[in-house]
Amino acid sequence: MKLKIIFFGTVYFFVSALSCLHAQPQNTPATQRAIKLGIPTLDELAGVWMPGATVVNPPSLHNCHNMLIADKDLTSYFFNPGGWLYNLAAYADAAEPCIWKRGHPALKLLIDGLEYPSEELKQGNYRVLRRNEHCNGLSIETDTRLIHEKRGILIQVKCTNTNLVEKRFTLTMKVPGSLQPDGIGVANEFQRKGVITVVRPTLPPARTDIDAYIVVLWSWDIMLKPNETYTIGFVAGDEDTRAMSTDGFIQGDINNEKGHYIDSCVTRWAKGFDAVFEDCQYQWESRWADAFTVGNTHYSGHAPVLVTSDLALRRNYYMGIFTLLSVERSQFPLYPMSFITNGERDDGTQFYGDLAVLPTLWSLLEPKGMKATLKRWLVQNLRNGAWLDIRQTSGYDGKHYDRVYGYAFNACLFFKTADTYLRVTRDTNFLDERLEDGSTVFQHLRMIATDWETLPKNKMGLTDFGGNECLLECDPNYTHYVASMNAQVIWMLRKMAGWLRYKNDPSTAEKMEARATALVPVVMQLYKEGDGVWYSYDKDGNKVEIRHCMDYVFAGDALVDDLSKKQRSEMNNFVRSELITRDWMRAMSLRDSAAAFTSRADHGTQGSYDVWLPLVMRTMWQLGDADPAFQFYRNISVVTREGSFTQAHEFYGATRNRIDAPVRISEDRGNMRETSGGGTYAEVVIQTFFGFDPEIAYSRIIADPAVSRPFKGILRNIHYGKKEITLEASERGIGIMR
Repeated sequence: MKLKIIFFGTVYFFVSALSCLHAQPQNTPATQRAIKLGIPTLDELAGVWMPGATVVNPPSLHNCHNMLIADKDLTSYFFNPGGWLYNLAAYADAAEPCIWKRGHPALKLLIDGLEYPSEELKQGNYRVLRRNEHCNGLSIETDTRLIHEKRGILIQVKCTNTNLVEKRFTLTMKVPGSLQPDGIGVANEFQRKGVITVVRPTLPPARTDIDAYIVVLWSWDIMLKPNETYTIGFVAGDEDTRAMSTDGFIQGDINNEKGHYIDSCVTRWAKGFDAVFEDCQYQWESRWADAFTVGNTHYSGHAPVLVTSDLALRRNYYMGIFTLLSVERSQFPLYPMSFITNGERDDGTQFYGDLAVLPTLWSLLEPKGMKATLKRWLVQNLRNGAWLDIRQTSGYDGKHYDRVYGYAFNACLFFKTADTYLRVTRDTNFLDERLEDGSTVFQHLRMIATDWETLPKNKMGLTDFGGNECLLECDPNYTHYVASMNAQVIWMLRKMAGWLRYKNDPSTAEKMEARATALVPVVMQLYKEGDGVWYSYDKDGNKVEIRHCMDYVFAGDALVDDLSKKQRSEMNNFVRSELITRDWMRAMSLRDSAAAFTSRADHGTQGSYDVWLPLVMRTMWQLGDADPAFQFYRNISVVTREGSFTQAHEFYGATRNRIDAPVRISEDRGNMRETSGGGTYAEVVIQTFFGFDPEIAYSRIIADPAVSRPFKGILRNIHYGKKEITLEASERGIGIMR
């Protein structure tokens, strides 16, 4: 007799969004769509089995509404959002560990009374796999999935007898909560105020016991022949019993019949488990294929299809797009297809910096959603804040601040994003559209480009862009008069001059260009000749050397045509010799004076924010090192064996300071799993390697078509000017096929 019990992990539902799922009929396998499109399937794109002892930030799942992070055992997990960290102070204190808010009962699997860890974990895109092949004569493998757009979780457990003789064992599931009147179901309403969790097995257990009045233990006695496998599982769901307003904010407590509704859904889901389990894969594969399909019914655009025999290039490109799709959310009123920063933060949190770095990809994939988002971004206060709550469709801070209090890079990020949208989509009517504050988009671009004028200046004419918290919060030396933002002022003035000419105002355009030209020598005062790095001045006028990728990226990008050949070479040499390692890079050089005080993986010496790498590659390419930039891109593909791109990867072990230091996804003080910034790994391919960067006047599509490419490939179905164009890269440069 084969025993099959099915598990639905704890799910957290808003009452207004909860409904019972009907599986999508699979008339045409979604995997076949990927194959026909010429893109990798999700199984091809999956990670590999990683040793549990090495993994510090376990695999995760997304379902266009929510996120799950697997725990280091075989069945439990963290479900987000639902808070971030218990110990928020620990986020800024390296001596204190971060404590994740579990938010859900920790459902534990026991074999003959013992709990076993995951010896290996694997990121599978639409699923997370965990296994331990040494569970007292059994091999246990679990497959965890999320129901599409529901906060529902499925875990399928496979037990295989690895002995040469029959194996009898007892499988037990520990379920925190109170036993229900039927003697089987478990309800948990004490762990989270206002939320009730209902858990049920799909087959009655052989025994039900109570441990310390708050934990129910279900047990099954199973006999397996050698190499025989049984599938085991459970079903659970939960619901918010608090009232909610129309904008999604919780208003207060209400009586919701103690989980009657969620219990009925759990029962229905359990009965149709096989179809629902397969539907998780179907929905993700369909979404994946939609992203590359011209005229698909989900996105308002589509991403280009990359065809190349270079496996590292192919993997990084498609992994970048998958990472972005992971943080797609469809439940927010701003726009049905919106991208949040990451799944761990509170619902609807969208940091500008993590999306503004992939404007070309965003413009091609979801132009309507991007436009709706830009309408909200452009009215926000440049000098205050760093993110948007996309649960809100109106409102902005209209106060004038005499200095920067928020994120200093808001100005150039807003400008770059809007500028790219206009050039890629050719939706220039957007320039004249009036936003919530009554100003047009064109007026906002002009205000952004000149916002620096009323900020404090030093005697050399440099602009003060705020303290450490406004620029690079973990680097105590990176403050006030920095090269990066002062250089970006020059870039914005020049770009704005182009839009002024487009609007038939050449006189004002010339004045802006003259101002930009006058600022070049002011900013170049900060360059350290011979070293390829930049200085900053603190608020007291002290000159501080900065050996960080931030200035390389932002000053190099802005001043590419102002730097001498020697200076370009020096800057590239700095990156190659002090930042780039075999498989990754350091955001900060080990030679930086703040190295001993900055241990964070994303911006310090022990790793890098994932976004920094493609931005560095773009600047390397612009400064004349196309071949090294492309090889750098290829080398880092090894990190995707662990899964998608994330907030940061870190070096670890005794050799962490060497060029061959091993790399892993960081969890250092709360580093996130998938973040929207991962899309930059596709952005750099489209905009830089293939050079798709249209001019304002649309006279030029490719930035550097004659430059020899260190790879061969075709980028197909780039939507531009009401047509799909194809770009071909080779040693001869870029050819355009319409």
